[in-house]
Amino acid sequence: MANFPHLRIKQSLDAKYKPPRGGGGKKSPITTDNLNNRSAHGNNLLNQANQIIDDWANQLNERVDASLPPLPEAIPLFLKIDSDKMDIDSLRSFGIEIISIEDDGVIIGSSVAGDLQLISLKEKILKFLNETGRDKNQAAQLWEIETGKSWRLENILSESLLSKWNSISETEIYVVDLGISCNLYISKFPAKKKGETDNKYNSKLTKWQEEKKKLEMERDEISFKRQRDLENLVLNNIYEGKILTGYIDFGDSFGVRIQINGKGLKDLVFNFPYLFEVNEYDPYGIDKISEDALNGEDELEITSPNINAPRVCVIDSGIQEKHKYLVDAILEQDSKSYLPGNTTVMDLIQDGGHGTRVAGAVLFSNVIPKSGKHSHFIWIQNARILDEQNNIPYDLYPPELMRRIVGDYIPLKTKIFNLSVNSNAPCRLKHMSDWAASLDVLNWENDVLFIVSAGNLKRQTRNILNPGIKDHLEANRDYPSYLNERSSRIANPAQSFFSLTVGSISLDEYENTDLKSFGKKDEPSSFSRTGLGIWGSIKPDVVEYGGDWVREKKLNPNLSIHPSTSPELTRTTIDGGPGISRDMIGTSFAAPKVSHIAARILSQWSNASSVYIRALIAQSARWSEKANNYNPLNSLRYFGYGLPSLERALENSKSRITFVAENIINPRKAHIYSFRIPEELRSQADSHRFILEVSLAYKAKIRRTRKGSHSYVSTWVDWISGNLGESEEVFKEKVTDYISSEVEEFKETETPSTIKWTIRERKDWGRVVDAKRNDSSLQKDWAYLYSYELTDVINFAVVGHSGWERDLEEGVPYCIFISLECLNSEISVYEPIRVLNRIEIEV
Repeated sequence: MANFPHLRIKQSLDAKYKPPRGGGGKKSPITTDNLNNRSAHGNNLLNQANQIIDDWANQLNERVDASLPPLPEAIPLFLKIDSDKMDIDSLRSFGIEIISIEDDGVIIGSSVAGDLQLISLKEKILKFLNETGRDKNQAAQLWEIETGKSWRLENILSESLLSKWNSISETEIYVVDLGISCNLYISKFPAKKKGETDNKYNSKLTKWQEEKKKLEMERDEISFKRQRDLENLVLNNIYEGKILTGYIDFGDSFGVRIQINGKGLKDLVFNFPYLFEVNEYDPYGIDKISEDALNGEDELEITSPNINAPRVCVIDSGIQEKHKYLVDAILEQDSKSYLPGNTTVMDLIQDGGHGTRVAGAVLFSNVIPKSGKHSHFIWIQNARILDEQNNIPYDLYPPELMRRIVGDYIPLKTKIFNLSVNSNAPCRLKHMSDWAASLDVLNWENDVLFIVSAGNLKRQTRNILNPGIKDHLEANRDYPSYLNERSSRIANPAQSFFSLTVGSISLDEYENTDLKSFGKKDEPSSFSRTGLGIWGSIKPDVVEYGGDWVREKKLNPNLSIHPSTSPELTRTTIDGGPGISRDMIGTSFAAPKVSHIAARILSQWSNASSVYIRALIAQSARWSEKANNYNPLNSLRYFGYGLPSLERALENSKSRITFVAENIINPRKAHIYSFRIPEELRSQADSHRFILEVSLAYKAKIRRTRKGSHSYVSTWVDWISGNLGESEEVFKEKVTDYISSEVEEFKETETPSTIKWTIRERKDWGRVVDAKRNDSSLQKDWAYLYSYELTDVINFAVVGHSGWERDLEEGVPYCIFISLECLNSEISVYEPIRVLNRIEIEV
């Protein structure tokens, strides 16, 4: 047992939703103008609708004449709405199905199945024109229905596919990944009316729940129907189409990889009404950055882990399993190759391999012992997905592949999956990619944790959309400023909302007469892709030592690898090289060092959940002093929450105490936690400096067709703190008001007693501007306080908010850690606070 274990903190109060009074709010100027010019706006909408109907009818006739495959009986639509006022789900009363939600109130939709005359839409417009019916003004919030089809290219295609669209050949074969919407409207969770008896309300609730289950079954039938519709278009001789993979279900949509010629691709993109995303096949794989290996090996006696030790599945290029530094930790019976027609699990990447290096970093982290005795405490499982060219073959669809791997390894007691494989381009920011979303779904369903590398910038690409380091330097964008470019953003699937994403920092600096490393120790690696992530989420979550390039001291410099700036890693010996070397750099080797910490956490808490592990790793992480040399937002983009500490993750010290709470929370509820600080630590005569740290992680169900950190998830969770000296009752009232407002930002007036957090709940508070912590599912913040600023009690609340889930009784799991540490290590903090809060140490 640890000398200073983390302590369970009890939930002191449970705040509940209180329906807000009143309503209203200002209308958009556009909506107001539409109301004031009813005739012009209504007739404009009507003309747009009629043109779309006529164009679609003409196209259907032309398809018959050209013997083209049939289309589903629905018309694709592109709408602009008043997103502040219009309930998006109310569009179903217009006869419109939501396909996906885009930026600024833009909706990709379709007419409901069978309505090729847009009957319901036109009826709504006519009621608006004639000022009849209860919803006579609703069409004012429908600003525009775009005609034509050009909108589909910009909103559906990936950047790479859009850039080459005009050169698409009708006869060339393309491999693409599709996102197809298949969601159903579910009515809102029934509210209990004033004076309604419990029996009557429970009966109403039961009926609603039964209807929800029925609709979910109907949704499955709709999904199957749309799969058949897609096959009818793709699988024909004209388009030379093939369905290359199975259909991967995301609840509101499905993903699939197909092969099709250019003519068919154009038909699909312009005309399939339920399509919301098309991505060109990406081989993903690894960016191998290596040089000649170093020579020399030492003797070491190694023993295997305990049979119940944690297992880490390395999803990579295979592993040299008989490697003397690894062999005692490899579960050979669990090894598997997922390459079609290739059963070897050996790491065949040239110049020392890749998966072998990753496996060594999981086992040893930053220090590989050279002599004496060493006992492994982690088992390594080998899942090979990369071929000898470092790529994932096109017939391995990543979402399907991830599901297969997790399905195979869950029965083998695997909790942690290390994925040091990325796209070579920045992730898209519209919708969560199918690969990243699949990791989120697997996290929800199986409570597994994916630890993913952030991705690397290449040495040089000559591609203006995705430049390499030398391209940036030639364009006079020097280190580290080029890391702020949009093209330097983290690479798919590192944007995954519920995975732990790891960037890289330099482990040392090097300089001689001709050469110089880009960064110094603890500065961002010159190749490490950076944040922020999708929808403003904080990514990477943390960083580890992945090395750095060395460059020549001249214009247009060559880049090279030097041992002093490269991490020490195990490597394959099949080419006659040594078993250990410093000849490769990359975020690929930063990620497994965090997997090492995750496994150590599991070895101490064998039943730890994924939210517990994520929150604890974040809680152990800190910015180095080097982070203070940058703009705070850039520090967050480069380092996330900082470099994790194994020691802080596993236990505390005399001067540091950590509380933990793990629970399930429902939307419109709050759990309140408080702890007291003894008077001797709050002395006005002392000026000891303390750091207060809080980390929260949650997980939830997802929808790919939704856009935004709070729309993507079924329920979103955040935490807030009370002011210094604020009572529990005052804080509870404030929290209850926050829940009732259902706004995305905590409203509060800054006062001298407000804790000066670093990131905060709003983009215009705290040291970091233009980022907020509750746009992420992993939320850490920290503040520095002097002893004379501490008060007798500090309050915190974990708050659940409605996402897309209608059932308010469906909760989501979370874990929160709260630490207080005196930066003067001689001051006793742990025991006085534990005793005052009457917390017993669990044995």
